[in-house]
Amino acid sequence: MGRGKYTEQEALDAQPEPTLESPVARVLGPRGQHLHEVVVARSLVTNEINRRLNTEDQSWFTTLAQLPPKFRSVVWVKRGSYVVVNLAEQLSDKIGGEIAMVLMPAQVKYLKQSKQWPTQYEDVLEKIPGQSPQIPAHKDASGPVQTAGSECDSDVDGFVGSGNPNRRPIVQDDDDSSDDDDD
Repeated sequence: MGRGKYTEQEALDAQPEPTLESPVARVLGPRGQHLHEVVVARSLVTNEINRRLNTEDQSWFTTLAQLPPKFRSVVWVKRGSYVVVNLAEQLSDKIGGEIAMVLMPAQVKYLKQSKQWPTQYEDVLEKIPGQSPQIPAHKDASGPVQTAGSECDSDVDGFVGSGNPNRRPIVQDDDDSSDDDDD
């Protein structure tokens, strides 16, 4: 097997071992140049890392983590996914660590079953700074309860920008009269 297959096996099949120097983090989003903004619970890291990042007053801290070159063509990091970040070595003033492993759903399940999953990530959306809370459902005066992401059929029909802009629109005549009725 070549290097790519070993890297793929390592990324997909390895069982993660989070420590105080390489904790589990949640990805907030990509920032370009293989950098991802991650959020880590302060209680999951050592005091030395807390002092270096100056986060004594917060329960969460955000930092940039770099995806190493060997994983760049093997795994893709999505917003909201979990990663193991090596925070022991600060790569630069702005980059706080390196992504050691992208956690797949099977690996997250393994960590939860082996009781190694951090309890801080149970209600992660309410605790993370910078995340917008879920938009509550609102009841429209016309009837059914709609959430912010749902659409009504009448909204889709009246949408002006639908269709292919490179094709001529199909014009439908709503006249009920026909050429035969001219008598």
